[in-house]
Amino acid sequence: MADTQFIIKSDSPVNDDLMFWSVVGQESLSRPAAYELTVLSANEKIDAKDILGRAFDVVFEFLDADGAKHERHCQGHAVRFMRKGSVGRYFEYRFTLRSWFWLLTKRSNSRILQDKPVLDLLDAVFEDSPIKRFKKIKTDKVIGTHDARRYSVQHQESDYQYLSRLLEDEGVYYWFDAHDAPGTMHLADASDVAHKKLPVTDTLNYVAPGASEARFNEISLWVDSRRLDTGNFASRDSDFKAIRKKLSADKGDPDVHELADFEAFEFPGGYFREADTEDAAKVRAEELVARRRLNWAITRWPDVAAGMNFSFKGHPAGGADGDYLIASCAFVVTHPGYESMSESESQVDRQGQLLLELLREDPINANWIEALQDIVRGTPELHQPVRGNGVFLLTVLPAETLFRPPRLTPRVTMPGPQSAIVVGPKGEEIHADDFGRVKVHFHWDRYDESDEKSTCWVRVSQPWAGKGWGGYFIPRIGQEVIVDFLNGDPDRPIIVGRVYNDDQPKPFDSHTQSGFRTRSTPKGSASNCNELRFEDKKGSEQVFLHAEKNQDIEVESDETHWVGHDRKKTVDNDETNHIKNNRTETVGVDEKIDIGANRTETVGANEDITIASNRTESVGASETVSIGAARDHTIGADDTKTVGASESVTIGASRTDTVGGSMTQTIGGSLSQTVAGGITTTTAGAYTITATGGLTVCAPGGVKYIDSFFSRLGGNLLENYNNIVKLTPMSIEGTGFKAEACGIKIDEGGLFNKKAGVALLHLGSFLENAGPVLKKAAVVVDKAGLHLIG
Repeated sequence: MADTQFIIKSDSPVNDDLMFWSVVGQESLSRPAAYELTVLSANEKIDAKDILGRAFDVVFEFLDADGAKHERHCQGHAVRFMRKGSVGRYFEYRFTLRSWFWLLTKRSNSRILQDKPVLDLLDAVFEDSPIKRFKKIKTDKVIGTHDARRYSVQHQESDYQYLSRLLEDEGVYYWFDAHDAPGTMHLADASDVAHKKLPVTDTLNYVAPGASEARFNEISLWVDSRRLDTGNFASRDSDFKAIRKKLSADKGDPDVHELADFEAFEFPGGYFREADTEDAAKVRAEELVARRRLNWAITRWPDVAAGMNFSFKGHPAGGADGDYLIASCAFVVTHPGYESMSESESQVDRQGQLLLELLREDPINANWIEALQDIVRGTPELHQPVRGNGVFLLTVLPAETLFRPPRLTPRVTMPGPQSAIVVGPKGEEIHADDFGRVKVHFHWDRYDESDEKSTCWVRVSQPWAGKGWGGYFIPRIGQEVIVDFLNGDPDRPIIVGRVYNDDQPKPFDSHTQSGFRTRSTPKGSASNCNELRFEDKKGSEQVFLHAEKNQDIEVESDETHWVGHDRKKTVDNDETNHIKNNRTETVGVDEKIDIGANRTETVGANEDITIASNRTESVGASETVSIGAARDHTIGADDTKTVGASESVTIGASRTDTVGGSMTQTIGGSLSQTVAGGITTTTAGAYTITATGGLTVCAPGGVKYIDSFFSRLGGNLLENYNNIVKLTPMSIEGTGFKAEACGIKIDEGGLFNKKAGVALLHLGSFLENAGPVLKKAAVVVDKAGLHLIG
């Protein structure tokens, strides 16, 4: 590279003091470019602060076969500074340059991004980073469908690691432009159409090693390599919304040799819908194919760079000719020299070591490092600092092979469960979806507003989960929960527990108490709850159940209660018991029922009450007994009935009273009887009427006296003649007897005609105004008055 000019461009204040000495570089698909730049300077006091973080562009100006000038760039930011010593009359410094994307390795973060496709995730991270002011990206070569990721978590990892694993997972790769737009990050997902040809000449020709000094567009070494690798890909995953439907992504493209059909199986596959499985399988299978075959080439043509296509011609075997993609470009370029300088063995070893260290970071060659060591050792220009030397080691892929970046960036595996706070819309107390999932705020999340947008919906582990049955408790807004992660994946959180804290204290003060206490919502206070509490303190054991409003108990078969001591029940309002079949109630000793107001008891059929001993029934006011049919009242001994006031008995038909012995009626006042028909009184013995105040008989239809009516001194007083009226012998004794009818009055004083105002008969004397006393005579009492016959 004797005709090559080297220019260092930067915004460093000491840039003019820097002279290019050498560079060891490595450029690759899906990795930031890395350059170990050695400079010389007459300034021995260059300070790290003038170098670190500065953007440098090392430009190779070279000539083509026609003498035209071209440029090739090595662009990056200085990330390491070393002062090495002196070389001749100059001082040696080494700078490590990295593409701007590498700077994201120095910024770690934890955040949640939702509902964004991979390119939007890339922009979101860039815009929140110090690199946003100088980032340069082009995404027009990303032509595949990349659906939005519903939930993506960066957790305790660098921005670089987070974005790298996302791009690898999506099958998107990148490279940095070394020609027209140095430092521009190009992204692509279709290598067959994404890459340009080399700008100066698109063909590299093969020349045999040692034939002559290779110049311009020539390749002096070509190595073809293949390896036995996995031929098929398979994965499984699941979607809880269709849990019985197994999601699978299977794809195979085995190589043509023996034992080429080994399978790589992964779980979980990282997809949630059946529509995503085909794309996932396709990308993973293409990743397997892309790593089976590699070719290495040595050239001194500085136009080459990672991400460029070229045509290869002239290989003796012939089968290697074709189009190739430069997947990796490692090189050593040295200055022709400023003056005579001696080289040491240590410098020789160091250059080769630097190159291999950079190649170990190369994702394309990561599994081929032993083969690369052989190539480096067999190419002296790669490890010997020959002045004016420039040699490039290319790793190329057949252009027809779709390139997919190997997934080398480790995925974050959550080390264990984490604490989080349940969140939701402002003013709400419960925020859950149809599956009982909630949103949470992680303590490490500095970006969210602790609202319903904080996370994805997070499933909640329950104590039991059946098909429409089991346990179900929804964590409420503000509560602290324990979140674990399925397979350790931060994108798949699941709530596995709940814990108390100073803001959400435990419900029971005593450590001997346990149970459940809910909170009424919305705006329930501490006293508004349902509660099931267990007290386990020895001697005070208790099960306490509280229903803030209703309590409904359903028992589909038998229910048994056993109470070892007392039982108390208080109902502040109404109680309704509905027993659809029989009821048996047994009280071993006494029963007392107090009813504050009325009581109504309805028996649909018969009622039998058996009282083994006495019964006392007290009614404070009226009692009404209504019997629709017959009533039998049997008393084995005495029956005493006391009525404090009046008594009224109404009998719709006949009444029969049978008294086995004597019957006594005592009436404190008058006795009035009204009989719609006749009255018949039959007594086997004497019939005595004692009327102290008199006896009055009133019979407008006539009075018929059968047998003796009056008896005085043992004889008959009046007898019936002509069958008109017959007064049977009777005795009038005592006082107060009186009977009246049709104007005739009979009392203890005698027989009187009230209309005439005369005494017809004085008891114990003769009949006045009627002549002599007749021993036998008839007294006729009719409507006309009293007649004496005889």
